[in-house]
Amino acid sequence: MNTNIRTFLRDFTAFKAEARRGRMVRIRDREGDFLFTAVGARRHLLGSARGKICFAGDLTRPTLLAAAWKPSL
Repeated sequence: MNTNIRTFLRDFTAFKAEARRGRMVRIRDREGDFLFTAVGARRHLLGSARGKICFAGDLTRPTLLAAAWKPSL
């Protein structure tokens, strides 16, 4: 689908819907062309790690002994 900058800005919601359907929108300008496409939703770290990370034990207690917290300078 081809368009110019003015039409693209005026009818942005329609072009965004076309991009979500998988179509590529080519926007023509005096200096060149631009391509407008949709990409898949980004996965969050927690969502992508769901089922792969498991927690064991009490996470509210310190994991190191008090002696291990001393600076080593």
